[in-house]
Amino acid sequence: MAKTHKPVKNQPIKSKIPVKPESASFFDKSEALLKKYQYIFFGISAFLSLLFGLLLFDVKISEANDDSLYVEAGYNFAKDFRNYYTANAPLYPMVLSLPIRVAGINIILLKSFSLIFSLLHIFFLFKAFKNRLPLLVLIPTLFIISVNSSFQYFASQTFTESFFMMLQALFIWAFIKVYEVENRNEIIPSNWKQWLLLGLISFLTTLCKNLAIASLLVMIFYFAINLRFRQIVFTILSFLAFKIPFEILKSIIWKSTSQYASQTKILMQKDPYDQSKGLEDVSGFIDRFLGNINLYISKRLLQIFGFKSMDDVTIHVGISFLFIVFFLTAIFLIWKSRNKLMLYISIYALAMMAITFVILQTRWDQPRMILVYVPFILITLFFALNYLLKSQGSFLQIFYYAFIGILFFSSLFSSISKSVAKYPVLKKNLAGDIYHGYTPDWQNYLKMSRYVGDSLPDNAYVACRKAPMSFVYGQGKKFYPVYSVLSTDADSVLHIFKRDQVTHVLLASLRRDPKKIDGMIINTLHRMFVPVQQKYPQKLRLVKQIGESEPAYLYEIRY
Repeated sequence: MAKTHKPVKNQPIKSKIPVKPESASFFDKSEALLKKYQYIFFGISAFLSLLFGLLLFDVKISEANDDSLYVEAGYNFAKDFRNYYTANAPLYPMVLSLPIRVAGINIILLKSFSLIFSLLHIFFLFKAFKNRLPLLVLIPTLFIISVNSSFQYFASQTFTESFFMMLQALFIWAFIKVYEVENRNEIIPSNWKQWLLLGLISFLTTLCKNLAIASLLVMIFYFAINLRFRQIVFTILSFLAFKIPFEILKSIIWKSTSQYASQTKILMQKDPYDQSKGLEDVSGFIDRFLGNINLYISKRLLQIFGFKSMDDVTIHVGISFLFIVFFLTAIFLIWKSRNKLMLYISIYALAMMAITFVILQTRWDQPRMILVYVPFILITLFFALNYLLKSQGSFLQIFYYAFIGILFFSSLFSSISKSVAKYPVLKKNLAGDIYHGYTPDWQNYLKMSRYVGDSLPDNAYVACRKAPMSFVYGQGKKFYPVYSVLSTDADSVLHIFKRDQVTHVLLASLRRDPKKIDGMIINTLHRMFVPVQQKYPQKLRLVKQIGESEPAYLYEIRY
């Protein structure tokens, strides 16, 4: 009796019909060419990523503050591993602590790790989707990412984005391995390694970025709509296999609270910097969601692809609406194609964007919030368009190449333009002028931070507006952070700072609008210390001034 084989379920449909050379379309010829030279094309994309990563390399700390916050947290962890980072997800500072422990606060070295993570992101995307998606979808995605200046910006920053995108690509690869093994064999003992690997990477991803916990919910949702309830149980168990031991270890060693506690509280507030305004209500979250759609789709996404200047802050509701229509249509076409893997990728991209738009306050309007999902946005749109046009003639397929070409060359020309503009700054920075490229207000502030680190005694504790940046340029000198006006009463201000053992205050002239010298500055500390100077002028002694225009002042507080 002949053996019968159980049909393979839920596998992407692949055509088995050979294509006659004379009837081959543009798609067929392109796919055959990419298949033949796929590793060469991958190598070119990796080379382009490295090339533009170096051309756009920025050795300076950004004015955004978060990147220097991670450096400070990594330094603290390197000095004493009990300094567990609780302000946000803790994994990235732990990683930074390794090179810091060896070489100290070497900004170029730390930024070089982001460049490596960026290259690994390209590698793991290729590894995850090779032989699983049409190369006419995968290779253009890799090329666009490789030459895109927004991606390359984070390849030389100490933000979490490059590291997270690498982990995210690893997570998708691990999910695909589980997906394929589960479809081939239902015997549990044979696939436990794949499930543990997925659990480990899921855990690490959530430890890198708080919002990544939603990726676990997306997986559960995906298995639920496919009625794969056993996989839901394994998804949860594989994650908890690493999460529970870590939480036990954390409670024993660090005795710290949940990484989500402080962040969740802030996200629930109407104003992240003013608790007195209360918590967000349902209508507030709806407004936040709609506002973020316009900000991130009609503004930030266009900026990422080079269609808009970073200075252009206009939003267009029509563009947001069209994108939503196109993306939902793409998901419908993917569902129609019966490609279960691509259905997961498209649902993942849609769900993570939607959750981001609901959770984040609109005032945190930054391109990096959506940048990390752009690879999967591209893959979703390219796959759907490829599916729609593959049965059409070569004439219509030209539109596919045109769409890819517009995105690629827009990204490429933007990166070339920025590389040319950045080269003189990079050249001077590498020659030793670490302040070149900053505006004078920032130069004076950072020079004063270096002075504090070099000249004040170890027990000096200086209050300032951008403490993590001062920490980096002060070469590890700890500063007292002031992010909001604590009081405008002179006696209350002195009481607070004396209680916290603050010895000095750094008053800078940081512009409110970085591109304008209009006298409008970030005056948080000024509003606190002008009343002190007016009531008790003898209690503030000027120690040093740096800069005549937009100066920075260092005062000693004499209690």
